[in-house]
This record gives sequence, C-alpha cells and structure tokens, in this order.
Amino acid sequence: MQKLIRLTLSYGLFILLLFSSCGLSQAEEISSLVNKLQNTFNNKRKDQFFNLFSKQIAKDLENQYSDFIKIFPDAKWTIKPSSPIKGESQLIDILLIGDSNTKLHKYSLISNQKIAIKTQEEKIVAAEILSNYSILQSGFKQLDITTRIPDTVLTGSQYDIDIILNKPLEDRIIAGGLIAVEKKYFDFGKHQDIPLMPMASGGLFKSVRAPLEPGNQIWSALIAHPEGLVSITKLVRVISSTDNLIQSKN
Repeated sequence: MQKLIRLTLSYGLFILLLFSSCGLSQAEEISSLVNKLQNTFNNKRKDQFFNLFSKQIAKDLENQYSDFIKIFPDAKWTIKPSSPIKGESQLIDILLIGDSNTKLHKYSLISNQKIAIKTQEEKIVAAEILSNYSILQSGFKQLDITTRIPDTVLTGSQYDIDIILNKPLEDRIIAGGLIAVEKKYFDFGKHQDIPLMPMASGGLFKSVRAPLEPGNQIWSALIAHPEGLVSITKLVRVISSTDNLIQSKN
C-alpha cells in the first residue's frame, strides 16, 4: 500500500519526465509522431523508445515505463495534436486513464498534459510542458472533486489553490494535506511525505506566492476518507513576463 502511494504520488512527475527532453520541427510530422507515440505506449513497445527518443531519454523511459505498467497494466494513452503555435513548436494533448485492481483495493488514475514539442531527425529532442494534472483515487466509491489551480502564474504573484469536495462527507472523518514538491523529489519514484490534518471546510484551500525566479512548481495533495485515498498532482509554470507565454496563431 505504501509503495503504491509513493509511486502514484510521483506519477505526475513521470509524465513530465517522459517529455522533459523532447521536440518537433515540421508541423506535418505531428500526426505520424502522435500515432507512433500512442501505439508505442498502448502496445507496450518499449523497444520503440529508441526510435522515438534520444538514446539517454529512451533508456530512462524504459525503467520508468516498466515500473508504471506493473501498477497499471491496462493503462491507455490518448495522444492528439493540439492547436499550432508560433515558432517551430507544436502542441500535443495527452490523456492517460488507468485502473489497478488488487484483492482488497481498486485504484483509478486520470492524467492530462499539454506539451509543446520539437524534433530532430524524427526523434523527440526538446519540449516545454505547459500543463500537467493527475488525480488518483482508491476505493470503489470515488469522491466528486473540483480542482482550481492555475496552469501559469507570474513570478512573485499571489495565487490560490482550491481542491473542493463537491459533496462533503458530512460527519465522516476526512483528512488532507497539500505541499509544494521540492526539486530533489522531481525524479520519478521519489516521494515526499504529506502531513495530513483533519478537514472540516469541504476541501483544501491555500493562498500562495509564486517564487521570484521563473521555473516550475509542482503541488501534491493527499486526501484520506472512509472509502479510500485521493492523490492529486498539478504543475504550475512560473514565468517572468506574459511575453513568455506560448500564444496560439491567429
């Protein structure tokens, strides 16, 4: 149980690592590349990583993918081209859905990412992660949750993190915690403990200030309730100017 929680809490980081060194140059290559990526992940073709990624990236992905697929053997990736953007980059949208069933528990995972990519010689070589959100729930009765966390904020700005239980559990005991993941825990498989406190306000709410330097913040939340656990991972991009936002072509 604890091992699964450690892996799933850091799952959102796994997706970031999948594309943290990726890229694409010709818009017409997107459709072909997207199909290859989707087929590779869905058909468990780890050998194709070396045809799609640089050697070092492919090597890292083999280990990460193997660990992940042990927990979610029937996971399904849906990868689609998104709106074209200015410059050489192209956008792709990734939806991942996975279920894991044991004798005692059921786990359900949904993850969404939007990534700007480039390629070199038909291999992914660089990328910019624009958004990443993952939610894992255990138990056969899932909580109805709304998450309001921005994708992008300005350096030094104040912003809110709201994780709302749309149907409060009345007088049943529920506890939760929310932390900003430290950089040393960004690697897949590493785990940062999340202190849990009793929840009585219908969710987790936090007002935070963005770092003064551009970069990424990753937030992890954990909610424990009578039917199981909920783990949420969200990436927030911190930029120094609105000029740094990737804009869609008009």
